Amino acid sequence: MIAGCVRVIAASAFFTLMPACALLTKAAPVEPRYFSPEMAVAKHVEPASPIALELRLGRVNAGAYLKDRIVRRDSTYEVSYYDERLWTEKPETYVKRALAQAIFDERGVRQVRSGAALTLEVDVLAFEEVMKPAHVGRVELSYVLYDDRVVQLSRSVVVERPIAAAKGDAAADAIVEALASAMSSAVDAVAIAATSELHTEASAQTMSP
Repeated sequence: MIAGCVRVIAASAFFTLMPACALLTKAAPVEPRYFSPEMAVAKHVEPASPIALELRLGRVNAGAYLKDRIVRRDSTYEVSYYDERLWTEKPETYVKRALAQAIFDERGVRQVRSGAALTLEVDVLAFEEVMKPAHVGRVELSYVLYDDRVVQLSRSVVVERPIAAAKGDAAADAIVEALASAMSSAVDAVAIAATSELHTEASAQTMSP
């Protein structure tokens, strides 16, 4: 009888200690890694235009689902997020900075802070890793160029870059490199279109009596 009681007590003690043991063996917390798609590469600077071009860079917004965590698109209708892979800043911040460099620094357009001027506004619609049908980094920008009366230009651009096959830490680097390349190309496309429209507008004003 005593032996039976000892066995019952021992079993009760074992099950009582189980939660504590489970806590002791819990997996270590995930350490976040922070990334930036901004590449320190030399940019081509175009010669200054003989016609003074001016532009106001307005708002640059991003979709509500684009935040600090890197986005993975698993299908047309489903996105998920990496817990351990984060951007140092929000995607729209990178895009706005890249636009300012491409338009004002590289193409010599004068940046307008106040007063009448053509204004460029951009929406970042995609800034994500796409899993299928092809494994790519995708950046999509929708932009509008307008004055105080009418919209002069309204377009969108989508750029995809393949993500190199890699594992472990190198996999995250491959995603960021693809998105950096896609962002650079998308921003250049917007800068070229906006600058071209500025040239057209300036030439028309020059020819006006």
